[in-house]
Amino acid sequence: MKTTKLKQFKLNKLAAIVTASTLSPLLLTAAPSALAEEQSATEKVEVIEVRGIRRSLEASMNTKRFADGIVDAITSEDIGKFPDKNIGDALQRISGVTVDRQYGEVSGVTIRGTAPEQSRILLNGQSVASTDWYDLGPSTRTFNMELLSAEQVSAVNVYKTPEANLEEGALGGTVNLVTRKPLDLDAHTYMVSAEMGRSTLYDENDISGSFLGSWKSDDEKFGVLAAYSIENLTSGRHVIESIGGYYEYFAADQDTGQASTVGAWAIGSQAFRAERERTSAQLTAQFAPSDNTEFAVDYFRFEFDNPHVNHNFLTVSARGAGAVDVQNNAAGGTQRARILPAYANIIYNPTVRNAVNMKVDALNFSGKYVGDTFEISGVIGRSTSDGGTQFGSSSWWIPATDEGGKIGDPAFPNGQNSIDGGFTYDASGPYQIWFDSLDPTDASQLKFAQESNFQTTVQEHEVSYAQADIKWMLEHDYFKNIKAGVKVNKNEFARIAIQRNPADVVGFVPDGNSLANWSDGIFTNLHSQTGGHILNSYAKLDEDKWWDFITGKYEAGELIEQQDFGKTYNVEEDMLAIYVQSEFSGENFRGNIGLRYVDTEQQSSGYVDNTVFDETVDYDNWLPSINFAYDYSDDIIIRAAASSVMSRVNYNDLKPGLAIDANFGSATGGNPNLKPYEADQADIGVEYYFTEASLLSAAVFVKKIDNVVFSTEAIEYVDGCGTDPSKYDQCRVTRPRSNGDGDVTGIELQLQHSFDNGFGFITNYTYVDSETTTPDNAKEMVPGVSENSFNGSLFFENEQFSARIAYNWRSEWIGVGAAQAVRNDSYQQWDASLVWHAMENLDVSLEGVNLTNEVIQSYDTNYNLTQNTIEFGTRYYLGVSYKF
Repeated sequence: MKTTKLKQFKLNKLAAIVTASTLSPLLLTAAPSALAEEQSATEKVEVIEVRGIRRSLEASMNTKRFADGIVDAITSEDIGKFPDKNIGDALQRISGVTVDRQYGEVSGVTIRGTAPEQSRILLNGQSVASTDWYDLGPSTRTFNMELLSAEQVSAVNVYKTPEANLEEGALGGTVNLVTRKPLDLDAHTYMVSAEMGRSTLYDENDISGSFLGSWKSDDEKFGVLAAYSIENLTSGRHVIESIGGYYEYFAADQDTGQASTVGAWAIGSQAFRAERERTSAQLTAQFAPSDNTEFAVDYFRFEFDNPHVNHNFLTVSARGAGAVDVQNNAAGGTQRARILPAYANIIYNPTVRNAVNMKVDALNFSGKYVGDTFEISGVIGRSTSDGGTQFGSSSWWIPATDEGGKIGDPAFPNGQNSIDGGFTYDASGPYQIWFDSLDPTDASQLKFAQESNFQTTVQEHEVSYAQADIKWMLEHDYFKNIKAGVKVNKNEFARIAIQRNPADVVGFVPDGNSLANWSDGIFTNLHSQTGGHILNSYAKLDEDKWWDFITGKYEAGELIEQQDFGKTYNVEEDMLAIYVQSEFSGENFRGNIGLRYVDTEQQSSGYVDNTVFDETVDYDNWLPSINFAYDYSDDIIIRAAASSVMSRVNYNDLKPGLAIDANFGSATGGNPNLKPYEADQADIGVEYYFTEASLLSAAVFVKKIDNVVFSTEAIEYVDGCGTDPSKYDQCRVTRPRSNGDGDVTGIELQLQHSFDNGFGFITNYTYVDSETTTPDNAKEMVPGVSENSFNGSLFFENEQFSARIAYNWRSEWIGVGAAQAVRNDSYQQWDASLVWHAMENLDVSLEGVNLTNEVIQSYDTNYNLTQNTIEFGTRYYLGVSYKF
């Protein structure tokens, strides 16, 4: 590995602290300068005491108005009162932002035409370790929004254009979540709340609560804040879905004229039920021994438990004995067919997972000293996260008349037959199913076949950093200061794959293998928003009884989990960032200009044939930026910005090593040599502030993106790939490669106004033309990005009540299904809230999320067949809060 002068700054954790100390006599604050100055920006204008919708909008608008760059903000309406139930739900109200929903709540955000993992989510200006519980999903860099309670956040600021002192890594935008500080609040500020939540999918009442207390000394030099919240909700989703990739599983019959059968491996009627519990804790202490010195320590702990059961009744077309009455569409996909009965081509598959958890610990030490002509600050911190899904059960129940007691029963060497396995399906719209003879609501018609093999995962993530910043005040007509800083950041992500040995699970049959012995009733009214002959009712497993049984098998050693080395990997990144930036201003204009340099050393490790394989890569990026604001008048601001940005690729793409098939001369794997995404971008916009709480704005933005990752095949030399060494240089290797590019062009329009009679509205519209160019020059939409999106909110507020109804709509977008890309239809959602100020400090609230229980409908992009029909249900919350 090469060594340069800059490389010598690549330090371990202890040396990082020493580096920060050499730039400051104190180990001092706080966030990167741009984020620390979210407070100083408010010092330029009247301080707004935030309580209520109108005051919250005014504070958010002030943040936008007086920022040098292009920034949008959301401000809490009071202590413990954020505008939405989830941070992600609130972010979707901002122009240029759309959200990703997997299980009802928002888990990721898309900003200005880029994927969720290409946006940065910071907590008080710093990165936070994050993992995921979903064992089948890719390991991305997205901060999981499900972890964070909205009640402890005082403001959310979205930086759509970068500044040199902002931490790098955002291709779309940087979201900074700001929590409260004790010296900013009145002494003896306390808030308690209680809430009951209910989802219409499962009709269970769950109790939640929160507390915040803040104290400071009489001289206001020392303060302590403590906050804790616990949220419980039984929710999930109902899905009519396809399982597995689309392919031809029955060839055309030339003799009979029967067309080929092309479709998904199986069609499922899914009922996913989770008992979610989210806890958030914060402890902050501030010490200001003098007017120009401040120290702070912050500790956060977030935990998310998600034990769940996923019931899925499958009709497995690909396991049938053949197909008749086949009707194909113009794309060659089978819209309708009757599948002939075969062994285990009808499967009821309940999956029980009780060990599902994510948690985060974050600790920050910071401080700041302000001199007459300079300001120095520093911060050290560390956050850790672990999460994933361990243990569990995934069983197969098949028609009781199918031959044999288990899959591959040796008593039937020539195969096993089925009597009741026939069915007809229609995939032209939401899946329709007609059974030949089986009654899925009769538990006695199903029997246990096997406890299937499946994989679970554990993820571990650690982030540690040390940072120092200095700002010199200048006596210059235009340039007001020079800022400089250095940050050392160490990032380590590990994914451990665990798999049950198939030899331990095949033929795992309990006594009394009829589902009637294990059932606790029948699902009814599934997929209530979808009409037709859908599978909306079937007998279900008693998951508690079954889990007790499975737990005993684990304890007895009859079910064994082993590490899957081929899917286990680790990625370490040591990053050094140095920046310089200057703020400028003159008559009617202001802004900043800067340059950030970041050097990254990346080490990826994994396994090939159970042998550790390591690869180290080093790259650097120069990231210039300029933000300019011109005050055309007291009420009109014209903005322009230009910058270069970068975003590191997903962890799962960086996995080293290859899985080699010597006989076929092919191999598949990850690619540690992937380059980071890079983009040049520019913005121009105008803002008209026509009252204290009213805004009309328009903005145009463009991005030119390089190093877009696509998984492609290429000829490489791979030792051992081929039947003899002469063929090793002809190996066909499929792996992700930085071989594409992309373009984003967008328009954002925003209008908000508050009337004197208490009414007001907020609206915004975003148009995004976002596409990538593949290595074969094909054009594709960027996954997760809608071309059009619209948000609108209407509110009313007086001394007794505040009410709001919000509407969110997005046009179609490309998503990722079980095994292939899918096209999602447009989606809309209505939310509403009502708050009664019953007493001076007592509020009673009623909120509803997804009031009309909208459905996400998706289709396969190749054959135009139905993929998923997803229903999340409506969520209601009744709460009471008291502040004293």
